[in-house]
Amino acid sequence: MRNLEAVLFDMDGVIFDTEKVYLDIWTKVFKKYGYEMTKEVYISVMGRGRENVIKTFLNVYGSQLPIDKMYKEKNQELEYTIDKGQVPMKPGVKDILSFLKNKGYKVALATSAKRERTMKQLKMDRIDKDFDAIICREDILNPKPNPEIFMKASEKLSVNPENCIVIEDSPAGIQAAYNAKMVGFHVEDLKKADKEILTYCTKSFKNLKSIKEYISRMS
Repeated sequence: MRNLEAVLFDMDGVIFDTEKVYLDIWTKVFKKYGYEMTKEVYISVMGRGRENVIKTFLNVYGSQLPIDKMYKEKNQELEYTIDKGQVPMKPGVKDILSFLKNKGYKVALATSAKRERTMKQLKMDRIDKDFDAIICREDILNPKPNPEIFMKASEKLSVNPENCIVIEDSPAGIQAAYNAKMVGFHVEDLKKADKEILTYCTKSFKNLKSIKEYISRMS
C-alpha cells in the first residue's frame, strides 16, 4: 500500500446516491409492466453497463420482457429526477476530494454512466473541476468487471495501476479494480460487504469519511 499516487472514484453509489434512485425507478417501471424487481436482482447488475444489465434482466425475467421500452422509460424518469435535483451527493464527497488534492493525490472519475449524464450531475454540484480525468461509458469497450475503465483512468493520469486506489460500491467494480491490480476500497451503499467483495477488495468501509481517515493515517 506504499507509493499510492492516485484515487479513482466510481460515480453511482460512491459520489452520488444514485443506486437507491435507480432501484426505485426500476421497481416502478417493472411493476407497470407486471414484473417484480428485487433488490437482489438489481444489485447483481450494478456497475456492469447497459448491455450486461439487459442480458441479465432477460435471463431472469424471460425473453418476452419489453426491455427496450422499459429502459427508455427508466432513462426518462432518471433524467427528470436529476433535473429536479433529487439525486444528492453522498456525505463526505467534497471533503474527501479537497483532502486528496491537498495531499497531492491525482483524482479521476471512472463511471459506467454516459458522459452527458455524468457531466450534468458533476456540474450541478460544482465538482466537475475536481477531477483530473473523467472516463465514461463511451470511452471503453468492455464494462466492469473488465479492468479497462480503470486502466484508462490510470493511463490518463500517467500513474501506474499498482499506485492507484479505486473506491467502488459494486461487486463488479471491486472485481474490476482487482483485475487491474489496483488497491480496491469498497464503500457500502446498497451492497454490504459479503464474501465475494471481501475476496477482491483490499478493505471495506462504511462511508467516505472512514476512507478519508484511513488514507490520512497512511499518508
